[in-house]
Amino acid sequence: MVEVSVPVVTAMVLYLVGMVGVGIWMYRRTHDLGDFVLGGRSLGTYPAALSAQASDMSGWLLLGLPGAIYASGLGEAWIGIGLLIGTYLNWLLVAGRLRTFSEQAGDALTLSAYVEHRFEDRTRLLRPTSAVVTILFFAIYVASGLVAGGLLFELVFGVDPELAMALSAVVTVAYTLLGGFLAVSYTDAFQGSLMLVALIVVPVVGVLADGGLGAMNQAVRAGARTARPVRRGRVHR
Repeated sequence: MVEVSVPVVTAMVLYLVGMVGVGIWMYRRTHDLGDFVLGGRSLGTYPAALSAQASDMSGWLLLGLPGAIYASGLGEAWIGIGLLIGTYLNWLLVAGRLRTFSEQAGDALTLSAYVEHRFEDRTRLLRPTSAVVTILFFAIYVASGLVAGGLLFELVFGVDPELAMALSAVVTVAYTLLGGFLAVSYTDAFQGSLMLVALIVVPVVGVLADGGLGAMNQAVRAGARTARPVRRGRVHR
């Protein structure tokens, strides 16, 4: 059974309550559908960037990528490098144009509406088709995020992962329905800040706990000296 400290439980409870509090705060700033879906196009640069990257990275960056590198070696780091390049090109080539053209295309509030106006679809099939594709793939992605949250609760608190996933879903749906786009963006921005701090602090703490860089280098060299290559040859009877 996992021993849970009071400060850890208190911090997690305050975090969840704070997420719902952000939803209530943004509810007071939501007056119409445009505010709910796009926050009245008033989101600032830094919250937008942090929110986008927190939504994009989520559990795979802190759980999946380190696990893949641990299991398969540093070659898996190309996943992060490829994502970095793709993200930069996305912000450089797509984001600005989409922000401008979505207003010109009938002030489209969703990507499905933008696609329909952009390509002047008169069959009325492009919007529902793109919406179905978006829902399908994002449902899978959201499910992976809930699984990551369930694993976190199980490891830290010893809570049943299914119960943890249900709690995470309830809190997420609550602040989303209350505050819409702005609530999701600001909670994601806060989570992105936590992820950034964790990515910086955790490796430093790990290196210090292992005795510093010198001790780590010695351990790696010692492991390399004791490792024996596997040679392939014929089996003699």
